[in-house]
Amino acid sequence: MNGASERTRSYRLLQGERLALEIRGEPGVLVSTSAPPPLPGTPPVTHPFATASFHLAEAEGELGALLRESSDIDAFLEAADRAGYRIESIG
Repeated sequence: MNGASERTRSYRLLQGERLALEIRGEPGVLVSTSAPPPLPGTPPVTHPFATASFHLAEAEGELGALLRESSDIDAFLEAADRAGYRIESIG
């Protein structure tokens, strides 16, 4: 995979009809929309292959674990699919 010439892939993961996660396949920050923001001076939670915003509190723990256990974005998407999430490509 050539990251310099490949467009960053983006996805929405849904649980039923509810948006659980928006994710891009590039290193970045993980943002929880269900938890309060980090305290001032606290570094954001980063990830080596994903920039993501969690939108569904009850799915955040499971999706976070799948991210930690995955070696890349494709492995994460496969695991999320097996876990029952519907995956929509958005870019």
